[in-house]
Amino acid sequence: MKKVSLLLVLVFAAMTTFAQTSGFSTREGRNATFARNGFWDNWFVGVGAGANMVIGDKNGDADFLNRMTVAPTVQVGKWYNPYLGARLKVQGGSLHNFTKDAASMLHNKYVMGEVDAMFDVTNYLGKYSETRVYSLIPYLGVGFGFGWDYKMNGATHPGGKQRNFTINGGLINKFRISSRVALDIDLSAALLKEGFNHSGSGTYDGLVGASASLVFKLGSKTDFSEALLMDQGLLDDLNGQINKLRQENEALRNRKVDQPKCPDCPKCPEPQKVEAKTFVSNVVFFRLGSAVIDKNQEVSIFNTAKYLQDNPSKNVKIVGYADKKTGTASINQKLSEKRAKNVANALINKYNINSNRVKVEWKGDTEQPYAENAWNRVAIFFAE
Repeated sequence: MKKVSLLLVLVFAAMTTFAQTSGFSTREGRNATFARNGFWDNWFVGVGAGANMVIGDKNGDADFLNRMTVAPTVQVGKWYNPYLGARLKVQGGSLHNFTKDAASMLHNKYVMGEVDAMFDVTNYLGKYSETRVYSLIPYLGVGFGFGWDYKMNGATHPGGKQRNFTINGGLINKFRISSRVALDIDLSAALLKEGFNHSGSGTYDGLVGASASLVFKLGSKTDFSEALLMDQGLLDDLNGQINKLRQENEALRNRKVDQPKCPDCPKCPEPQKVEAKTFVSNVVFFRLGSAVIDKNQEVSIFNTAKYLQDNPSKNVKIVGYADKKTGTASINQKLSEKRAKNVANALINKYNINSNRVKVEWKGDTEQPYAENAWNRVAIFFAE
């Protein structure tokens, strides 16, 4: 049993490693490319319970409720991108099987582990959204079942313990409760060799069930963001400008300086000091549906704070935006407000910029400063 449990864990780890290294965390097409998340992002755990029932050739005459048994479940898994995930699920309890005409009941205890590959149909067919209330997630996997303590009408059955590899599948109906908690209604099915209930070994029985589980997201990052990809034409233009600057620098380096014609040549005037440093436009990009400032975006706030510290007479205006292709006008208006205010608060509280020098506005999706849709999830600094 320990060897089989270790095998299931290794299979799950292999699926995780393969998905991380093979680029499953990005997907092009359907107008979206998602950035790769870290190994420890997008994990989840779940606990719940449900009811199982054996579908066998001798169980049909038994009372329906007598065939049902309670099955606690535990699961742990990871989403590699908005569409593909894997999980390790363990369930157990007892099973009821019946002889012909339901004359006798065979009762046994069991535990079953499985490794499943999951596919989020709703995200794939629709627009990816972490705030969606309902998602449909079919899955398919393999597992192992272990049965013991077989009793027929209360008396110990001579068959002994049973071990059986299984094929598993089902449908997860996910209902979002909050940003980190969901309710999963799992409709499951498994194929076991009929020898698992001591009635033969050449055919298969089915184990069907339904369970409800509370699922909790783990880690600092629980969603996915579209990658901000640079247009190839823009990239070529930037490379051309860099090459031009290199050529100009090389020409200046190799130019010979003319010697003065006489010792009484007038001295060159001193360059005038520039009181105010030039402000370089800064932007803070945000993930889809988020107003949280990512670590790699804080450099823009730092640059703006440095500009304001070096130029005490200058002020700044922060304008928040949201992309037009996701969310509603009302949601985007509130989201752009949060983005602008979060950036302003970071500028004021972290870098001690006087709040009177910081003005905040938000446009929702009524204005789109960039042609690239994902770039409009942004707050932009304007010098005043």
